[in-house]
Amino acid sequence: MKLFVVTATNLRDGAIRWLGAGNIWQPLLANAQPFDAAGIVPALAFGAAEISAQRVIGVYQVEVRRAPDGLDPLSTRERIRAFGPTVHPEFSYAPATSGLGV
Repeated sequence: MKLFVVTATNLRDGAIRWLGAGNIWQPLLANAQPFDAAGIVPALAFGAAEISAQRVIGVYQVEVRRAPDGLDPLSTRERIRAFGPTVHPEFSYAPATSGLGV
């Protein structure tokens, strides 16, 4: 069975939000309410109403799967939106050795 969550961008602060239980926007994917294919329809309708009320923009569904540590988006784009940048520590630099004099 496919699972989905609803995401949007908060108009007040530009932060990514996830629709949680009780139709409350949450800052973390971990608090998002998963929906099946039938349940996503009213959730998206709620999101459209939130756009009209000028609380959020860019409402859409994201396909997820259940993982041992919670929900996991299937697409790389949504994983980045949910969990942050994808820089591996091996490719980053320590400020003291950056050569930038910082």
